[in-house]
Amino acid sequence: MLAQRAGAVEFSALGTWHGKTSTMNALSAFGVGTRLGLLLPGHAEIEGEIDYSNPRQPVSNQTFQLLHVAASVLYNIPVGPGSLYLRGGYGKLLPSNCFYGTTPCSAHGAMTGAAGFRLPIGDLISLRFEGMIRSRSAYNYTSPGASFGLSFLRRPAKVASTVADADSDQDGVPDRRDRCAATPAGALVDLRGCPTDTDGDGVFDGLDRCPGTPRGTPVDAVGCPVKKPD
Repeated sequence: MLAQRAGAVEFSALGTWHGKTSTMNALSAFGVGTRLGLLLPGHAEIEGEIDYSNPRQPVSNQTFQLLHVAASVLYNIPVGPGSLYLRGGYGKLLPSNCFYGTTPCSAHGAMTGAAGFRLPIGDLISLRFEGMIRSRSAYNYTSPGASFGLSFLRRPAKVASTVADADSDQDGVPDRRDRCAATPAGALVDLRGCPTDTDGDGVFDGLDRCPGTPRGTPVDAVGCPVKKPD
């Protein structure tokens, strides 16, 4: 799905959670976040993110505002109608009204590593879940986190800018490299542009409403087992 649409734009609205921010003497906190990504050829994606939360400091029992701004690179792995992904990036933790004792908390950078998945609930909408870890070794800082929410996809324009970029069947693989022309709309393809059929039932992934059908099982036009008469 998402990984097959190079040139598409993805917007995500998420609820977030992060563990203790030891560099600011703060406890774990829930928050909200947004992400904006651009899908690239070869299952890659670049993404920017902004997360906001209100951690509490146990010593003073005060909360403060924590903004996390980051940029990441993702690698998407098609799985049935959805996709798994791996994400790596770098961001900055920006505190406001935060004090470590009597000293204002300092902003600092941190690396992020994450893994997640998307599960389609509509043609252009998916549930998105992710587990992640932020780390800054120089400060001995490591913090786990998670996010859950919705991802919205805006498909790329169907008109290719040049002949070299032309993709007649809109499967994300240019015609010059596409070994399987006229792929049905919505079908997932491999790097050669040929439709995949993970469960081998004759219905392409992305169009198969019952992925994981046992091999040899008779199926209908949408890939679901045919019910035998009583």
